[in-house]
Amino acid sequence: MVAGLWLSVVTFVPFALAAVPVLLFIAWDLRRRPPPISAETLVVSRTVSEQKALRGEPVRVELRVENRGPDVKVMLVNDFPPREAKVVRGSTALLCPLKAGGRARLRYEVTFDEPGEFSFLDPTFRASSSFGLSESATTIRAPASIRVYPKRTTEETRTARARAFAWAGNTASKYRGGRVEFMDIRAYSPGDPLKSINWRASARAGRTLVNEWQADRGLDCVILVDLSPRNLPRVGEWSARTSVITASYELAGSLLDSGNRVGMLIMGDMLHKVRPGFGSRHLKKMVEYLVQSKEGEVWSLGHAEPFLELFFRRQYSTRGGTLFFVMAGADELALETVGALSKRGFVCNSVLVSTLSQEAEGLVATKSLGAERVEFGTRMVRAENEAYKTAFARVSNVYEWSEGRGFAEVGGRAGR
Repeated sequence: MVAGLWLSVVTFVPFALAAVPVLLFIAWDLRRRPPPISAETLVVSRTVSEQKALRGEPVRVELRVENRGPDVKVMLVNDFPPREAKVVRGSTALLCPLKAGGRARLRYEVTFDEPGEFSFLDPTFRASSSFGLSESATTIRAPASIRVYPKRTTEETRTARARAFAWAGNTASKYRGGRVEFMDIRAYSPGDPLKSINWRASARAGRTLVNEWQADRGLDCVILVDLSPRNLPRVGEWSARTSVITASYELAGSLLDSGNRVGMLIMGDMLHKVRPGFGSRHLKKMVEYLVQSKEGEVWSLGHAEPFLELFFRRQYSTRGGTLFFVMAGADELALETVGALSKRGFVCNSVLVSTLSQEAEGLVATKSLGAERVEFGTRMVRAENEAYKTAFARVSNVYEWSEGRGFAEVGGRAGR
């Protein structure tokens, strides 16, 4: 009341008496400060429904808080998922009272548009008075991470389709056991394996006969994945890294499905190498390295030749291997590398990852350029890509990969 009278005298406004209740509430709120909060008074844990998830697959996140201190009138909880995550359900913030011994749960769902290993940031907690004029804040550790894997955007490339793309070599595949199709029956010759003897035919003919099989053929190949920024288009938060990783995964899977022996070099901020091998476990190993990889300028296709010589000596020295170069963009360095290895006797294959539509959509969505300029730029880039396809076709087989459509042969068949 005294404050209201003083305001009325000073301001010459009698209605200043109406401010008395507000002033009283402010004074009362300031005196009721929230209790201090810390890791000793709050027990926090975070759970993620999937430690390993596929790209685009929803992941449930739950943050649990237990109050082991005094009552908190108002508690604001903020969780921070990885920057690459997209919240598709629920909220990352929770406002609630939290009494002593009480518990609260914050639940939401996220998806990831790109593969990789991502970590959640520590959540923050704010305890405030009834009117929020005073507060106590803290950050408490609640570590959690998730690995996101690429998934094939097209149906699996079966053996027949792989052969149609000429992804079959001239060496007997150890993975298939060297026999696939029955060809004929002939007389036994010294050195023929006993398992090839046709006992029924031998009994009828009165002499030893053996079955002839057509040996399955497999490639001895290495996939070189280019994650250098110069060949990796980027628009805002979007980058072609996801498409390159998905294309490499589909390529490795289709080659292994066809009984080929496959190795991999991933060139970006770090160099990841996988020696040639067979089978699903080998594919899993390559996918793990693809998920860990990041774009970078440290390693590029310009280092391909010395590393092939260092890590794949047998294939390099015999020049009997096949190389697949996976890249989202092409430049003179990539063309020079493919040409040099083709001259050394390797069968080279250039896999160009098409991301032009995603780039155009990103430019329009971010309003970086107008629709007319985007259309003009798209035509220019498409013409440049066609010129590079023609140039690569002189030194390699050329394939184009696009999301949802898979691989298509667009030229080349050099060295065959």
